[in-house]
Amino acid sequence: MKLGSNDISTVKLGTSQVQAIYQGANLVWQNAPVATAATGVGQTSFTANWNAYTGATYYLLDVSESSNFSTFVYENQITTSTSYVVIGLNPNTTYYYRVRASTAYDTDAQAFFDRVDTAGGALSTTEQTAVNTLVLQMKADGIWSSMKAIYPMVGASSAACAQNLKSSSFTGTFSTGWTYASTGVKPNGTSAYMDTTLLSNDFTDGKGGFTCYTRTTDTSGSALEYGSIDSHWIISWMSEARFAIMGSSYSSFSNITSSYVGSVVNQRSSSTETKINYDGGSEVQSSSITSLGSTLSVYLGAWHYSGGAQYFGSREIAFFAKHDYLDNTESQDLIDAVQAFQTTLSRNV
Repeated sequence: MKLGSNDISTVKLGTSQVQAIYQGANLVWQNAPVATAATGVGQTSFTANWNAYTGATYYLLDVSESSNFSTFVYENQITTSTSYVVIGLNPNTTYYYRVRASTAYDTDAQAFFDRVDTAGGALSTTEQTAVNTLVLQMKADGIWSSMKAIYPMVGASSAACAQNLKSSSFTGTFSTGWTYASTGVKPNGTSAYMDTTLLSNDFTDGKGGFTCYTRTTDTSGSALEYGSIDSHWIISWMSEARFAIMGSSYSSFSNITSSYVGSVVNQRSSSTETKINYDGGSEVQSSSITSLGSTLSVYLGAWHYSGGAQYFGSREIAFFAKHDYLDNTESQDLIDAVQAFQTTLSRNV
């Protein structure tokens, strides 16, 4: 396909001829789906299309200026859809694309499933598919490597919900007082907390972030959902229905109210600045925080004082993650991926 005049002057869809088995990353790629005509051809972009492959869990797309794919513009681009928008191309240039399908789960997703099983938990096929898609989307968006710990809160048991999707490190421990359901985990607001074993000030150059997806408001009248008061900046929902960042004193922002539910990304971009992105695109910045504070493990459902868990919350939590600092695009990509994950599980708000 040649880009430049908004028409397809040349079409070469090599995918339907690709029948070889390709093995990599411990997965076997099945015969390629049949490619169909590209659409939306513009000066620097087009949409690659192909027919669904029966049993495929995801696809890998290659784009090249060479018909034999000796060089790549896109290589092994992950997508779970049967189309992909290819951007950043050169006008008046012929491009070729091909697609391979896999019927296996991503290796990182499968490792998580194995950890859940070993711990005595169980996931439904729908939950496994949703987790697999979440992993693939994070990898496609280039944010998977930035994630330190991810708790998808699937499996409706402490054994399953305590597992970290990113790795075998930072497996959580739940106290008593939690309710486990297909929609997430809910603390009782009086005594329940989860110790993630993540350290509150474990960030490179003072940078990092937390993301949480909640499905309910806090009806207990107590302070928060997750955090560590001695960490000096962990985010929390305060009893006065404000979103707060802990510093030597806290700063609260009135634009997030007690009725807010959904996905929130809270980040520290340097030792003196914080940044909040939340679903809807608004963000707040503050320069009042100058200390990373003490090293305490991060709790869900309660603040972690030096003496233990206090100020308990009661929101239902359907996702929690700790990650490196993400720019605006990456933050929105994470919000979108988490929202799609919740929608697949029919627990979106």
